[in-house]
Amino acid sequence: MRSFFCFFRLLLHTLGAFVYGTVVYPFIDNDAKNRYVQKWSKKLLDICGVTVKIVNPELLSSRALIVANHVSWLDIFLIYSVVSGHFIAKADMANWPMVGWLSRKTGTLFLERSSARNLKSTLETLVKNLQARERCIFFPEGTTGRQGKMLPFHPNLFEGAIHAGLPVQPFALRYIDRNGQYEQAVDSSGDISLAQSMKNVFNSDYILAELTVLPVMDTAGMHRKTLSQQAREVIVSVLPQEQSQAPENRGNPPETARDRQDAQP
Repeated sequence: MRSFFCFFRLLLHTLGAFVYGTVVYPFIDNDAKNRYVQKWSKKLLDICGVTVKIVNPELLSSRALIVANHVSWLDIFLIYSVVSGHFIAKADMANWPMVGWLSRKTGTLFLERSSARNLKSTLETLVKNLQARERCIFFPEGTTGRQGKMLPFHPNLFEGAIHAGLPVQPFALRYIDRNGQYEQAVDSSGDISLAQSMKNVFNSDYILAELTVLPVMDTAGMHRKTLSQQAREVIVSVLPQEQSQAPENRGNPPETARDRQDAQP
């Protein structure tokens, strides 16, 4: 019964966004759009029974490429409840029901995983946005991973911050229960469907979403592989892992065939 009630409220909340996004959103300025997205995201988390805690908000940079570990479908809304920016997401997300439409409205940049040409185009757009004083955000793991088991970071999109001459700012995301342990209900990795993950979240009696803002990382003279590895290490330092393991080096030069496998954000 609880999950049905939450789903119904979430559906109404999303339908409201469709109406607002069609009638009002196209005609307001960027600041008003950002405020609406932030308010809408906070309400979504509230509907899902998620309490938000921000650690080190004073470290938040006004101009940076934000990177974060990826745990759940809640991550995007958690970040949007704190900062505005353009997400970089896998191309198939554009076709997801409701989420795809909302993502396009908020200026998400969609990246085709297998296309080196698309990666180059996305990098160019990323650099332009960063240089225009707009934050961009992406999940370097490229997919969701279980809490305590962070996946390796793909290095390609870190190149955008280097070319733009702007820093990288890591965010560490975690969801915990009343005992301070990782809350498994938010898990959407592996074979767990979005519907099942949503049901698990709705049925949970308490979820604390903690977003830790970490110090910016200077990109001057850095190589994307080194930068991605250091960003991962900084995030791991505040997120307990089940086992310490050096991340697999998946970065390869753009002209190689293997790099096409790394083209996902």
